[in-house]
Amino acid sequence: MERFEDLQKLWQSQAAAPGPPVADLMRDVRGHSRKHRTIYIVKAVAVAVLAAIILFAVHQSVLAMAGGLLVISGAALMLTVDWRANRALACLEFTAPASSFAGYAIRMLRRLEMPLPVQYLALLFGPIAGLNLIEMAMLHGVSWQWRVAAHLGFSLLAAAAAWGGFQVRARRYERETRPLIRRLETFQGE
Repeated sequence: MERFEDLQKLWQSQAAAPGPPVADLMRDVRGHSRKHRTIYIVKAVAVAVLAAIILFAVHQSVLAMAGGLLVISGAALMLTVDWRANRALACLEFTAPASSFAGYAIRMLRRLEMPLPVQYLALLFGPIAGLNLIEMAMLHGVSWQWRVAAHLGFSLLAAAAAWGGFQVRARRYERETRPLIRRLETFQGE
């Protein structure tokens, strides 16, 4: 038993082997999550303002209000699905062993790269259908040529806005998230 206690004292007096700097990496993952949470708050406020503007502008027509609700629902669904994916990253187990933390964080960060198909559909077809319903309700007295042009214009505008939004998202991912993934991969390989 004395031999065991001697070994225990010797083991406790040994300095720990230097490990990779985990604290900086975890702080950067938390910072990434906080930044995205702020972005989601701004997006949610923008959707709420959009909702108020659309519903105030079209409150006299039930068809136009239905179109406005489609636009708002598409934006809200996109925001909700995206927020849930980022929320999983914010809820990482920061007390997990470093290697499993890094692996899980990498998987969660990679999931943020490509939006889910439901996000594409919600952001594309919700506003397109909604804007076309609004157009049908508001421009019913205009000639059919102008109505067709308005349908095409609204549809192309919504598609271009969705495409632009996904391009901005891709650039932000490359600038903010990709370097964090590289650092986590380097850490995991050590």
